[in-house]
Amino acid sequence: MAEKLENHTSAEDSEILVKGKQVSNIEAERVTLRHCQASNVKANTVVLSQSGVDTLTGQTVSLRQAGAQSVKGQTVTVSQGGVLQAKADNLSLEQSGLVFAETQELNLKGSMAGAVLASGNVTLTQSATRLIATRGNVNLDQSGTGVLLAGNVKTGDNTGMILVIAGRIDGNVNAVFGPASSAAFGAAFAIVFAFILWLRRVIR
Repeated sequence: MAEKLENHTSAEDSEILVKGKQVSNIEAERVTLRHCQASNVKANTVVLSQSGVDTLTGQTVSLRQAGAQSVKGQTVTVSQGGVLQAKADNLSLEQSGLVFAETQELNLKGSMAGAVLASGNVTLTQSATRLIATRGNVNLDQSGTGVLLAGNVKTGDNTGMILVIAGRIDGNVNAVFGPASSAAFGAAFAIVFAFILWLRRVIR
């Protein structure tokens, strides 16, 4: 059983390493958690291994077989983990799950995501999402998504979508609706933004 430590907050320490403990608040330049549970973690560099955190904030964040309810950072990498809500400049997931993300660049490999709002490029490899809305380009390989809104879409083999609205589509894609459907265009935006507003209210 993990040892419980009610408060472990330190802004002065340059590095904090916690193993097998339950902590409340941690703040440092670098934080590494292994087999731990924490409420709030804030650092420039955060590494989680087989741990769980409620709120996590950092410049560079790495989760390995770990989970978090809320993650904010510039570069966030998740491997065999799960995140409820993420906000990052660059977000990468491998064999992981995500409910909602706001990011510039997104890379999913063997992962699943709910709703994704991006301002840059999105790449899916052997992954699936319910919704992607981005001003950038989307590259899908052996992947699928429910609703996709993007500038340009490039698809590889075994790619499927329910509804796609894009300026240009390169490659073969199985879609129920396409960009030529004006009725679907209006319905898509109504569905997308209603879902986004509802989801953000739920997870906050």
